[in-house]
Amino acid sequence: MVKIGLIGCGAIAHTHVSNLVNHLKGEEITEVFDVVPQAAKDLIKEYQLNAHLSESVDALVNSNNVDVVMVCSRNDTHVEPILAAIQAHKYVFTEKPLATTAAACKKIIAAEVAAGQRFVQVGFMRRYDPAYQELKATIDQGLIGAPLMGYCRHFMTVPPTSYFKTENTINDSFIHESDIIHWLFKDDYASVQVQFPRPNSLNPAAELKDPQIVTVKMKQGAIVNVYLNQNSHYGYEVRCQVIGEKGIAQLPEVNRLDLHADRKIYHDVDYDWSNRFVEAYQRELQDFIDHANRQEALTGPTAWDGYIATVTSDCAIQSQKNEAVVPIELPERPELYQTKE
Repeated sequence: MVKIGLIGCGAIAHTHVSNLVNHLKGEEITEVFDVVPQAAKDLIKEYQLNAHLSESVDALVNSNNVDVVMVCSRNDTHVEPILAAIQAHKYVFTEKPLATTAAACKKIIAAEVAAGQRFVQVGFMRRYDPAYQELKATIDQGLIGAPLMGYCRHFMTVPPTSYFKTENTINDSFIHESDIIHWLFKDDYASVQVQFPRPNSLNPAAELKDPQIVTVKMKQGAIVNVYLNQNSHYGYEVRCQVIGEKGIAQLPEVNRLDLHADRKIYHDVDYDWSNRFVEAYQRELQDFIDHANRQEALTGPTAWDGYIATVTSDCAIQSQKNEAVVPIELPERPELYQTKE
């Protein structure tokens, strides 16, 4: 039974804790910390956890009552607990992004390389989605030949107007595509370009340019277009299509009942993201827990994957300034991360 120390008690933490309590096995939450103590107290009470309220990140990470660390705090607060967990030689599951800057990601990678072991799994849950896994298996088996190009669609409903800005489309939405594309194509990025098509007149966020089109080019030449829309009033939708030398593979339509009525055939579309990746969220955490319980090397998205996503996002935000093509340069991949995906 692996003992989890949870850092951060916001919305995504509630999603994970609900899964841990109601669906997963082989773990228990033993320590909880949030910079707002009441948030931690409320979470413990809501899920009836037999957990201790920790006084700090350091106290939680180094507690004898914690085997692994789970980081669900604000994006710009991930680095401290991750580095502390590596130093304590404890596995750590962190929500994406790994860090908000490439320099911070490098610190985490350097810590793992110095320790000679992977301790970090990044929460890119799409890799655990059955449909995405089938899509990858189809490509890897050569059923469509070498992948030449692709198309992704990430459409969200109306964003919160209080904070959502143009760059949030990259950091909150595109970052998922930036991970999944290089995973599917098994290739690194050469460049990225962001373009702004005709503005969406239904967009209520004054500091948000919407929609956006991101074009990434891979080192072996494949090109993928990603369409991003934060004001998709018909609902939430994620699509992915890969076009190969001898065929096309794409995600299936989400399983919904077709209704035939009133001279129409139609099915419902979710309004937000909460239902689409329920199984993926459960599978990614169960995989992390299983490896921790068996004290085996982690096989999920690595700190290096988190670094690639952050560098790509940084370059995409740079491209937003003038819609120019921005080269993506990565250092040589450390041997620790050389194993095949």
